[in-house]
Amino acid sequence: MTKTITIQNLNFEVSTPYEAGHVITDAEAKALNQTRLENIRNNMARFVKAAQTEAGEGVELSSETIASLQAKLVDYDTNYVFNLASVGGGRKLTDPVDVEAARIARTEITRQLRAAGRLVKEITPDVLANAIAQYAATPEVRKLAKENVKKRATTAQLDLSQLGI
Repeated sequence: MTKTITIQNLNFEVSTPYEAGHVITDAEAKALNQTRLENIRNNMARFVKAAQTEAGEGVELSSETIASLQAKLVDYDTNYVFNLASVGGGRKLTDPVDVEAARIARTEITRQLRAAGRLVKEITPDVLANAIAQYAATPEVRKLAKENVKKRATTAQLDLSQLGI
């Protein structure tokens, strides 16, 4: 398998030799573990920052708060799995239908979380991105996204000269 990468605005094909079940070397294991650690640190940072903000500037966190953060981290660490969003598979969407499907999915997930009395910021970014990707890929959302894109394209076909452009 190959993947196209862009270097200085030129596209190049590069092999992608890894697949599920691949036996990894020590260096590959180190790189994966480092990526996992960075993902966990990045995704937990906002919870630590929120606790620090709540405590006040220059105030040390209580041992109870630190224990609570540690418990949250242990839970997150225990349940952490790589998903496409956490390893760079969450590519920037360029297809209008993909973009619209992701917008619809994010809006609906946010609405349902609010209805349940929850906040989007309670969800770690990789979990949220994975949920959005899964929901955006459903046939119902894809169909609605295609319809929305088609409607916008039809609306956009006005004569720009009528606008003085």
